[in-house]
Amino acid sequence: MIGWRAGAAMLGAVLATAVIGHGQAWAVEVGEPAPEFSLPSTTGGDIALKDFRGKKWVLLEFYGADFSPACAANLSARKADFKRFDALGIQNLAASANLSFSQQTFAETLGLPFPLLSDFPARNTMRSYGVLNEKLMVANRSFFLIDPQGVVRKKWMIDNPVTTVVYSETVLRDIRDIVGKR
Repeated sequence: MIGWRAGAAMLGAVLATAVIGHGQAWAVEVGEPAPEFSLPSTTGGDIALKDFRGKKWVLLEFYGADFSPACAANLSARKADFKRFDALGIQNLAASANLSFSQQTFAETLGLPFPLLSDFPARNTMRSYGVLNEKLMVANRSFFLIDPQGVVRKKWMIDNPVTTVVYSETVLRDIRDIVGKR
C-alpha cells in the first residue's frame, strides 16, 4: 500500500504523460520567467540570458539541425529581416543540440549576423523550455520572446517543425504589438 502523497504524485505523472507524451517536458508559459541559460556561442565564449537583462528583448529560436534545408531557410529568414528585429530592440539568438564547431561552419555558410548557441551535450536549455524531442534528441522548432526583465511574453510552437518555414513577418507583427513599436 502506498501513501496518498505517493499515489497523487504517480497519478500526476501518469496524467502528464498522457497529456504531453512520454519523455516530453512542459513548455514554459507566457508570463513566466524564462529559464536562465549560458551556452557556448558562434561569436566566441558563452552567451547567457542574463547578459540582456535590463537591456534588450530576446527572440530565442530553437532549431533542429545544422545544414538541414528547413533550418537553413528559417535562420536565413531571420537574417533577411535582422535590421527590422534590431530596430525593435530585439536580440536574435538561435539554439540547437549541435556541436559548436558545426554551428560555426553553418553560421558562416549562411552569413548569420546573430549567434547560434550550442545546447550539446546535456540539452538542458531545450528541456527547461519544453522543446526537446526526446526521441530524436533535437529541438522542436519554436520561438520565445523574452522581455528585458526575463519574462516570456510570447511563444510560437511550430506544429510541423521538420518542414515548416516561419517567415519573419508573422513573428515581427506579434513583436511590434507586444513591444509597442511600429
